[in-house]
Amino acid sequence: MSAPSSMEALAQAYGTLFAETHRDWTLAQVQSAEEALPDGTTIPDQDQRHRKINSAILRQLRSHLYADESPTALPENLASRLLNRTVSDQLNGRRNAIHNLHLNEKGSPPRSMVLAENPDAEKKGFHVFRRGNPLNRGKRVQARFLSVVGNGTAKNYPPRKQRLSLAQSITSESNPLTARVTVNWIWRHHFGRGLVRTPDDFGTRGARPTHLKLLNYLASTFVEDDWSIKKMHKRILLTKAYRQVSAEDPKAREKDPDNQTIWRMPRHRLAMEAMRDAMLKVSGELSTTMNGRPFDMMKKPVVPRRSVYGFINRDVPSTLLTTFDGANPSACTAKRPETTVPQQTLFALNSIFIQDRAKALIQLPGIKEAKTEELKVRLLYQQTLSRLPEPQEITMALQHVRDVRSESKSDPWHQLAHALLASNEFIFVD
Repeated sequence: MSAPSSMEALAQAYGTLFAETHRDWTLAQVQSAEEALPDGTTIPDQDQRHRKINSAILRQLRSHLYADESPTALPENLASRLLNRTVSDQLNGRRNAIHNLHLNEKGSPPRSMVLAENPDAEKKGFHVFRRGNPLNRGKRVQARFLSVVGNGTAKNYPPRKQRLSLAQSITSESNPLTARVTVNWIWRHHFGRGLVRTPDDFGTRGARPTHLKLLNYLASTFVEDDWSIKKMHKRILLTKAYRQVSAEDPKAREKDPDNQTIWRMPRHRLAMEAMRDAMLKVSGELSTTMNGRPFDMMKKPVVPRRSVYGFINRDVPSTLLTTFDGANPSACTAKRPETTVPQQTLFALNSIFIQDRAKALIQLPGIKEAKTEELKVRLLYQQTLSRLPEPQEITMALQHVRDVRSESKSDPWHQLAHALLASNEFIFVD
């Protein structure tokens, strides 16, 4: 065999040799599998085919072909870059199809997103970013928790366990911030504002706690209860402060105009998610099924799952989210904005979502089968507002029913149910 005349000819010669070696090895594996079958024919070790495949030169070639660090053993992410445009597009199309199947197929196993340590992080090292600028690096440092929080006793994190160690440091009982920030966040969701008015700043520039001892007590019990948010909710909901109404008291207002001592429940609107779930609940449609895939909250017909499982599209947020001060999914939002704009009223009046909930509400068995119209009004109030109507409210509701019947073909009970769902008493926490 003559020597290759060029590098291209040399590459072709190696390609032919490797292709033949790979083919022979694949055929040998197939033959070995056939020999293992009950009716398979065993080829003796002395057979010429065995001798050829087990020769020293072919074993050496196979070590170059299949070894982990062989130049031909390219990882998938690198091998895919060597494909031409046509094959690459076909490969990407099939990968996307598999990905969509995993996401949308009902029978696919549940999955969750997890974080993994970067194996190259230790090699690159960690540097101080001067003034927070990653392009302006300072001295090299070891990964560890904030010294100012750990009283100057922070220890270096072990290799390849930085994320785990950071999580352990954040939730450590010796960390004074995490429990307090969390219970302040829970308190704010129930009362409209936290014990610390600046939920994203517990430092020297933040507001001082209005009730320091209460904050410390809640934080300590939170840790004692094994960081149970459910128990913390229960503890707060059973307090006299939470069970107050938002009624005014002129004497208390004169002494404490800012309601620092919580002499009344601060009146605040339900968050978008709570408002949606409340409407589904009173209409008898809410599904309390746990876990599962996220769903489109704007899908029609409505998916009656709790809003915590709603899919948030960062590129195209839902109109419900933007209308009722939903958090920006692309940024950290310690406190949602609070606005009162015409779009919210228009949504309450014209929303198909609320209209459909009103239709489902009046179809509930007890309400639909009420023997008298007055009883029907009472049941509607009790179902939506958790109270019985006042005599004047009953009179107004019955008058509304009679007026609608005489003036239009619309269902007066549907209109009444819609009005109750869109009322301030339903949407606001009093």
